[in-house]
Amino acid sequence: MAWGEAEVRVAPDGTSTRLLRDGELVVELAWTDATGAPAELEVADEVEHTLQVPGGKLLQRQSVADAWRARWVLLPGSDVALTAKPPRVRVRPGPEYTLWSWGSGVTALLAVSPAHAEGPVLGFRLEQGYLEEAGDPEWSSATADYLVAPRGSELTAGQRLVTALRANWFDRIDDLAAKLPPWLNDTQLDEDEEWWGDLADFGVSGPDDVQIEYAEGMVCIAGQAGRKALDVHTPRGLSRVPLEWVPSLQEVLDDLVRTSLGLQAPLTAAEAFCVQCAADRHLVRLDDEDQDLLDRVDWAADESPLGAAFALLRGRNLGEAALVSDALRVLSRLPVGVGYGRTVMAGWLASLSVGMDARERCLELLGRSAVGRTALLESSLLHYRNAEFGAAELAGVANRLGGMLPGEAPLLTWNEQAELVGLLELCPPEWPGAARYSNVADKARGQVLCGYVDNRIDDAEPLALLLLSPELRPGG
Repeated sequence: MAWGEAEVRVAPDGTSTRLLRDGELVVELAWTDATGAPAELEVADEVEHTLQVPGGKLLQRQSVADAWRARWVLLPGSDVALTAKPPRVRVRPGPEYTLWSWGSGVTALLAVSPAHAEGPVLGFRLEQGYLEEAGDPEWSSATADYLVAPRGSELTAGQRLVTALRANWFDRIDDLAAKLPPWLNDTQLDEDEEWWGDLADFGVSGPDDVQIEYAEGMVCIAGQAGRKALDVHTPRGLSRVPLEWVPSLQEVLDDLVRTSLGLQAPLTAAEAFCVQCAADRHLVRLDDEDQDLLDRVDWAADESPLGAAFALLRGRNLGEAALVSDALRVLSRLPVGVGYGRTVMAGWLASLSVGMDARERCLELLGRSAVGRTALLESSLLHYRNAEFGAAELAGVANRLGGMLPGEAPLLTWNEQAELVGLLELCPPEWPGAARYSNVADKARGQVLCGYVDNRIDDAEPLALLLLSPELRPGG
């Protein structure tokens, strides 16, 4: 089905629907666990299928007009409890695209954006039904699953469950903010900040560790550091709103380092890097046993730049030029991925602090070919090329982190999110869009820090990657 400059292709058996633009896959939608069947209606702007699903059947309609609409009606054959395995929609962005989602119940939004350019962006708005990020191991690194009913819901014979998505094109990802609920204020706050919303006419509930008060027709909510899910019951249905009270980086670093040292077990390169950063910032005082743990770190065996980054910090702290030189030698053997260039810059600064100017050696390392477009962007930013070079890549990085939209990147790992934060921090402040990139980086960094407070992150590498950039800047 032709849809403007794009084309919607429904599989002959109805099990998947793909949107292509300029011959490239933008996104693919599918109802999981559906068994295909021939189309029952097929015209120029609409295709309908009746699919079989466990315990019932699924009526599917894909249509195009001013928007692309995908509609599913689940009809159970008997009483069906949706608790064990709630039905779900699967979303797979194309290889050149990235997915961001505000999967918050009846007000859900999805954004499928170019990963290496600013736009155009395909935005999905939930017209009817419910969506919630599944957040379980059923999804792969290339697809994201969304529940179409809250866990614990039940659907009895004679009832039906309707899920309808409407897709439109937007110039930029931030343009989707106009489709968010009008009562939604900033969802990321400082630790001592209160959240206010025009929700007095709705039912509002949250976990036991948040305080909810009503004042002058508004709802005021206070909470401790971390991410808290707020349930908002509107006439349309349930919205789940994650509020984030962001702790300071120093607080998260201090907690992680004290935990790592308290185990008195061998440290990973990322843990050692965090420990050395905390010591350099006078957050912790290292005793002889702690120093021994750092001395025994096998940093040269680490396949990421973090091993060399630790050795550079350690060499600078101890005044050992040989350790700095060894770290630069290890860097010469590593592939030039994201974080490599920033670590090389740290090598130059470390060399100056131990009395050996390794400028020429570091320039040679920075001149190596980068692996992938994202690493090439880091290299170009460190070489301070003009604003036009890599502008599309910078915009794509912001897209991958959701711009200034609330929500999450369901297909990014915590490490990848932290790496992208560091790239946006490298944007020179005088370049176009630099203020926005800084704000996007702040938002994404806050999400990582909340992940530590909530124990959703259990390793040191994302925090180490967040710490990588500031240590590399002159005077940083």
